[in-house]
Amino acid sequence: MNKSVVITGIGMIIPGAEGKDDAWKFLRSGKGALKKLTRFKSNSNGWFAGEVDNFNPDEHISKRLSRKIDRFSQLALASAGLAIEDASLDLASTDRNRVGVFVGNCFGGWEFTDRELRNLHTQGVREVSPFQATAWFPAAPQGQITIVHDLHGFSKTIVADRASGLASIAGAFDAIKTGRCDVVIAGGTEAQITPFAYTACVTEGLLAMGTPQHSAGASYRPFDRSANGLIPGEGAVFLVIEEKSHAQRRNARIYAEIRGTSTTNDACFPNILPVEERGLSRAMCNALKDSNLLADEIDFLVADAIGTRQGDLQEVQAIQKVFGSGNTLRVTTPKPSVGHLYGAAGALDVAVAALALHEKSVPPISNINRRQCDCDLNLVEELEYGESIEAAMVNARGTGGINVSMVLSG
Repeated sequence: MNKSVVITGIGMIIPGAEGKDDAWKFLRSGKGALKKLTRFKSNSNGWFAGEVDNFNPDEHISKRLSRKIDRFSQLALASAGLAIEDASLDLASTDRNRVGVFVGNCFGGWEFTDRELRNLHTQGVREVSPFQATAWFPAAPQGQITIVHDLHGFSKTIVADRASGLASIAGAFDAIKTGRCDVVIAGGTEAQITPFAYTACVTEGLLAMGTPQHSAGASYRPFDRSANGLIPGEGAVFLVIEEKSHAQRRNARIYAEIRGTSTTNDACFPNILPVEERGLSRAMCNALKDSNLLADEIDFLVADAIGTRQGDLQEVQAIQKVFGSGNTLRVTTPKPSVGHLYGAAGALDVAVAALALHEKSVPPISNINRRQCDCDLNLVEELEYGESIEAAMVNARGTGGINVSMVLSG
């Protein structure tokens, strides 16, 4: 069975904004939310982050539940609820056995775990929360969303490093296309701005280390000569994804259609990336084939934009292999504005692509300086409008060689 798959709801909680409308306005402005890390005390002056400030979980979930779960589950529940509301999806009149939940995540619940491990080592085992195990594990947000909304459809948690969010939406696409679900709440969540999880990011060797003279925004510059890594950001982005006829029967607003996806793997562990570009271009070509679109029909690309010299160079090479050298494809990314959201990054990128297609406008890359551009790409410097904005591609990569590519149309 080949069914059409559409996006009908978007929920976003990101650094700088909460809710789809405010988040989209923020991303279109080209402003940035990266700053010196404040969530915990650090001995390093060079640690920056995209932090979600002023998030109050009690506005979205009960206080009783909130104290039992980690911040990454709180963000997920809140974002998923916003997506359901945005989609005007009445779950009471929907077959809950046909509604699934797909969640991408990398780290699990380390804010809860950092605290409870400290209690264990300083006060003893009796002071450890009985909810530690259920608060930490990466599948916790999936479980909580299904429980809170009483959903019984085919569901999964996908842990695929920084590609987790896009992989989760690709999995949801497949579940609907093959007839296993009518609706999937899909996306990603991450709350890694904790002592242990942030240190894990540092030891991977991908983080941009700032200096007192270097602003946080200036230190995450993908495709730039000064690029020296990424800056982590926390947040959650969820989408309501539906079989097209199901959405049409309830007169749902459709943001975009997911046309095709592909996943490849360079199998380069323990390397972060392969020695040379291989699998990303293959994933992009396969996604185009799956979508029945040609390369010259794609109007813009939301890049993986890892922010390292090697990583950016390989993505440029992949784009040139697929779209041709000297192509005029618009390339954008929200990551320099909010940080790399790891497990939620791909979901944010799909939300950006869907909104850009729906609103016929492509948001810019913040802090871009064309004079420092280290690649032959048509990077979006200012908000661009155009009725011809009809199709998009989204890329994501993870340590060890996973590559995910997705094609959407308006």
